[in-house]
Amino acid sequence: MTEPSSSRRYNEKEVALIIKQASELQESSPGDSSAGMSLVELEQIARETGLDPALIRRAAADIDTRVTDKTPSRFLGAPSTLRLERTIDGEISPDEYEPIVLEIQRIVGAMGAASTLGRSLQWTATSSGRRRISGRMVQVTITPKNGRTTIRIEEPVSQVATGLFLGSMGGIGMGMMPLVSVAGGAVGASVAGQPAAIAAAIATGAAFLGATYLAARTLFGRIVARRGETLQTLMSRLAEHVSATAIKPK
Repeated sequence: MTEPSSSRRYNEKEVALIIKQASELQESSPGDSSAGMSLVELEQIARETGLDPALIRRAAADIDTRVTDKTPSRFLGAPSTLRLERTIDGEISPDEYEPIVLEIQRIVGAMGAASTLGRSLQWTATSSGRRRISGRMVQVTITPKNGRTTIRIEEPVSQVATGLFLGSMGGIGMGMMPLVSVAGGAVGASVAGQPAAIAAAIATGAAFLGATYLAARTLFGRIVARRGETLQTLMSRLAEHVSATAIKPK
């Protein structure tokens, strides 16, 4: 193998490919892979390759965030509940709860009720506020314990699913089925009322109902995806605040 010149300059695309290839080689090598790389080392590589180290920190935070329920419902096409959890070294002080609540309300876009139980903070969204989000029921719990702080974020979206699927399928779909059935019956009237006319009407109505279901399923998936992105952003912000202010064990 010819050794590359040490003076050669690589463009951004080539740098990314080299790092990717080196990572794959390291994973496939028989040596000890447990050493890994620290966040500081990753940030240094980011600087050398022209990447923003802040993006490395955010990506690392997203990896450390455990999504405890992301399996989509087969019928709905998306999860009925969004749950995220992350544990950070150090215990956050209750003195930090006020700015945390303000940050939660800013990102979620809704006012909420905050309460404490022991040293834990719990915040639950309400439907009031300058940027009202109807039906949004986000709950955030922050618990410092045993030298660590656990952040949990949960939002059930089953109420949104109920409104969408019943509204589209039950309202529009069932309301339009008689009209579609009549149209199908009119088409089949020329066959002197044979059973084929009835079958055609039923098939046409079922097809329309299926279309409304697919439309509701698609819209629900998009809503859940947007809300999931908001919760991921919220988790990243809270994790950064806790990491910066938590009291680390000695």
